[in-house]
Amino acid sequence: MGKEILKRALEYENYLVLLIIPVFLFILTNLVKGDTGYWTQFWWMFPIAVLIAIVVNTVGISGAALFVPFFAIVFPLLAFGLTPGQSVMLGLITESFGISSSTMAFMRFGLVDTKIAFRSLTWAIPVVIISSFASFYFPEKMIYFLISIALFLSVYSLGHSERIKAFADELASKKSLTVTHQHKAAPENVTLTDRNGKIYNYCRCAYRIRLFGYSLGGIFQGISGFGIGEMGVVSMIVSGIPAKVGVGTNHIIVAGTAIVASTAHLLRASVTGSVETPWNIIAMTVPAVIIGGQIAPYVAARLNTILLEKVLSVIFVILAIALIYIGVR
Repeated sequence: MGKEILKRALEYENYLVLLIIPVFLFILTNLVKGDTGYWTQFWWMFPIAVLIAIVVNTVGISGAALFVPFFAIVFPLLAFGLTPGQSVMLGLITESFGISSSTMAFMRFGLVDTKIAFRSLTWAIPVVIISSFASFYFPEKMIYFLISIALFLSVYSLGHSERIKAFADELASKKSLTVTHQHKAAPENVTLTDRNGKIYNYCRCAYRIRLFGYSLGGIFQGISGFGIGEMGVVSMIVSGIPAKVGVGTNHIIVAGTAIVASTAHLLRASVTGSVETPWNIIAMTVPAVIIGGQIAPYVAARLNTILLEKVLSVIFVILAIALIYIGVR
């Protein structure tokens, strides 16, 4: 009964996701006091956030990978300076809503292995919580340095994305509707069928590879705001999970850890008062990433994503170098 209700709900995923916007704004504006001028002060962040959301969802990387360095480097040039803690918190909160939107889409298409997802989350969440709280004791220069490392990890992930997509295209081009990647007599062999009737036979073996990937990524996720998605998707493919299932399952893990990390940062900030939360920025970025996440699939179908990935890799390298410079000056 519960699965049937979830299946029906996912059929209307696009509408449900868009309904989050008025609900979110209603709750936010009632919990946080502010006049019209306060809430519209950063209206220009809306189109910027839509564009960022389209770009990151089109190439399949964490939203915080672009939002965190944007808030750390670009935003101060347009408005006022933000602390590294504020940049990470804004990136995490924004990403939580954006990645949750695309996660529902993958669930609708049946490309999520819930057992792998929840087992990976049980490893990653404690690491994310510890690293999130630990980040408040890190010097600002070290946080900038760790963000730059996470950016280089994103470049590495983008470099692997061409192989991942090529592998997925190779599987999709086969006449057979069955993809097999199993070990003989392995107890972790599983069969998953997506919405289009394609059957994936694979093994959930090599948990240690994914444990390492999500643990290392969880450290960066809690401190710098991103990194678990980039490390996670590579560990999925390396451990033999079919590309499409790996990417889909990775989304739910990133969504879960982003929500946990942003909650940890918010709790720590509210208790200590050490970091002020700019809610009027969040009021613009959250609706923007939800809308951008819905637009991205249509853009991806019509755009040369390989060129976009190369351009984005160059941008990441420039941002990483800039953050290292800020940290050492």
